[in-house]
Amino acid sequence: MNEYIIYIGTHQSGSSRDGIEAGKNLGYSTILFTNNGKFLRERELFPEVDEMIQVNLRQEEAIRKEITSLQQQGKKIACIISFFDAYVYLAAQLSNEFCGTGISLAPITDCMDKTVLRTKLTGKDYSSDFIKMEPPFSKEGVKTIPYPFVLKSPVSNGSKDVLLIHDEKELTWGIKKLSRKKPSTILVEEYLEGPQYLIEVVVKEGKPVIAVVVKQEINYRERFIVTGYSVSPVHDQPSLVKKVAEIVNDLGFVNGSCHLEMRLVKKQWKLIEINPRISGGAMNKMIFEAYGLSVVEETLRVYLGKPHSTGPKWKKHIYTYYMTVKKMGKLLKVTGKNKAEEQEGIIDVYIKPRKGKILRPPTSMGHRYGYVMAGGDSVNESEKRAKNASKDIHFYLEST
Repeated sequence: MNEYIIYIGTHQSGSSRDGIEAGKNLGYSTILFTNNGKFLRERELFPEVDEMIQVNLRQEEAIRKEITSLQQQGKKIACIISFFDAYVYLAAQLSNEFCGTGISLAPITDCMDKTVLRTKLTGKDYSSDFIKMEPPFSKEGVKTIPYPFVLKSPVSNGSKDVLLIHDEKELTWGIKKLSRKKPSTILVEEYLEGPQYLIEVVVKEGKPVIAVVVKQEINYRERFIVTGYSVSPVHDQPSLVKKVAEIVNDLGFVNGSCHLEMRLVKKQWKLIEINPRISGGAMNKMIFEAYGLSVVEETLRVYLGKPHSTGPKWKKHIYTYYMTVKKMGKLLKVTGKNKAEEQEGIIDVYIKPRKGKILRPPTSMGHRYGYVMAGGDSVNESEKRAKNASKDIHFYLEST
């Protein structure tokens, strides 16, 4: 009997789309629940989706009704999953309920609110100093943490609503900006300096079965924007992997996946944040190119109760450079993609926006407009190739 995997939401490309393809590769039929009418109109662009159903993803009862309807049709649902922040908890909850999967729900809840997460991990050697501000928000409440510090919304993602504060004037502006969305709290964290790493983790029966270390290059203009990712065995520091296993255990992850951002501060690993899903964008593709491992497939294997890959199939140096723009304007055209693709070592060139889109300097990760992925014989060579090829690509903008 054929079995089905239900996916709640997807992007047109990136890790969430890779997750659907991974389900097909594992031999399952795929069903996509989406609230994006455009996807249904362009159904032919999703050949790996066996059935696409338009659902209001903000209404849990509507989702439950569709799942029940599929079961009444005689379809056996093996698991329900989402790679989106907004739906990862709901999907795991429904998967446990309808499919008997044993995904850890409490850690997902903790990760969804950064204040809750910080409070839970208070006193750990990897935790940083923080203050939880409550309404009415006032600059008087942050005097115990010296400038510069980080001001953030407890439910921010993709660098949205994460502000670096240098002085009292910026603090007044930052509180006013974050208060517009009426958050229940505002989080104040000490600013940590040091190299930053992202670690993709898949946990099964309390142990990380996958832990891939990715070094990040961060540019700070108005926000913390990651513009470069380096995946290489040279980044696999035993002390970091050990610390990640400790954090995952402290959070109570038994089965599931997450990614952590860590900084090495004065020879000590410090936690920046955790999200209960794989990173979006090209992350899954980067890791596959570097090691022959698919993090989304390994995550599905946890949900499906299947055995995991024994380890990397190969080890290569991969660098992905993300492109941004320096001014705001309407996109007229993009040139140089073919030229960039022809450069030595280039694996993939992706341009996100279409003609007519309004582009702007980055204030969130969503304002990265494409990437160049390259391989090389060393970390430095892969980085140099990606950045050099990106210079061939030009975004032509009409001022707005």
